[in-house]
Amino acid sequence: MRQEQVTLVLPDSAGPKYRRFGVSGAEFVRAAWSGSGKARETRKEFADPAAAVVALRREADKALRSGFVRLGGVEDPVALEFMPPGKTSSRALDLHPDGHTVLIAYDGAIRLVDVATGVRRTVHAVPTAERLTGIDSVLFDATGTAVVYTVGGATRRFDLTTLHEEQLACYRQFEDALFNPYTVQPSWDAARRRLVVFDAGDRVRVLDAAGAQVFEVSTQSATTECRGAALSPSGRLLAVWRVSRGVVYGHRDATDDPTNEVEVWDVETGRPTARVPLAWEIGDLGFDPSETLLLVNQRRVNGPFALSIDTGEPAWHFTNPHHPNGWATCYAWAYSPDGRRIAIGGHRTGALHVYDANLREASGRPLPGYDDQRVRRLAFSTDGTLLATGGDFGRVFVRRV
Repeated sequence: MRQEQVTLVLPDSAGPKYRRFGVSGAEFVRAAWSGSGKARETRKEFADPAAAVVALRREADKALRSGFVRLGGVEDPVALEFMPPGKTSSRALDLHPDGHTVLIAYDGAIRLVDVATGVRRTVHAVPTAERLTGIDSVLFDATGTAVVYTVGGATRRFDLTTLHEEQLACYRQFEDALFNPYTVQPSWDAARRRLVVFDAGDRVRVLDAAGAQVFEVSTQSATTECRGAALSPSGRLLAVWRVSRGVVYGHRDATDDPTNEVEVWDVETGRPTARVPLAWEIGDLGFDPSETLLLVNQRRVNGPFALSIDTGEPAWHFTNPHHPNGWATCYAWAYSPDGRRIAIGGHRTGALHVYDANLREASGRPLPGYDDQRVRRLAFSTDGTLLATGGDFGRVFVRRV
């Protein structure tokens, strides 16, 4: 007999409220209570167990959307599960370096969510006039006391202690830059000492933790457009992806286009060190921990795929465990800060795997936790023991790894 049960709590009300949803065979059981009060229970019999499970997940999602959270015990691999309201995505997501707080943006505001209790706190809201595009990304700094976020073409730093805000970079698409705010986002090196941002004049800039410029390169061109950039784990190298302006993102392959390439720059010397041609459009540009390989997604949904920076030759890629000759489905990937693990985010149940970065064995089981979305965002804690994930439909997990 199939049995399944989930208990949720509304943590920030006057007294905690609880919901428990369970399935026993084809029977769906719903219980609700407040504080230490007595549970009120209802039951419904379905035609088969699968229909009862669908009812459980539907009711659980409804409660999660209304502010309830799931808190995992010490032995539970899931420390926290929650969802923003409505159909909001959870791509604008980060995890505090110490792992105790989730940073998430939705409905034009930045919020902190305590991993231990699930309590949410709004810390900053952008003006209503800027909410047409929403907040595209949010990142903690190395101390966890400041947030770097983007809205439209603006990149700003917000101090959580003083509430002071400063602008780090700003461009207006098609007016003073060709950058697409949906495809270029700021990112840190592994230790969050250096930050790559995108600025007017089609400039890709590298800043230090205080916001001072370390390096700058112009990507302004009549024939190419910058689609992304990333720092190596040490912050020593900068990769810049350029694509022919004749290739419309997401609509036509860039096969055999010589302008579809990644430039690698030495941030310390300001000199280019390599040009790596690509045969197709990519996603999630980055480096491996050794900083000798570039990592990309093939056509944005397969991989990741490693290329030698020196020769441009393929080094390795993740394969589909069900089709050894195929590529693994990957919508996002991330190394742990120490470079020992790599997390791969795919699609639907069983969509998340964490592997040893050196072995890259694709036989590992997916991490526990029901996930019905494409995993678009992955963020490790500094010690690599916690991993936060978000995606298209907003479901957020903090898992113990």
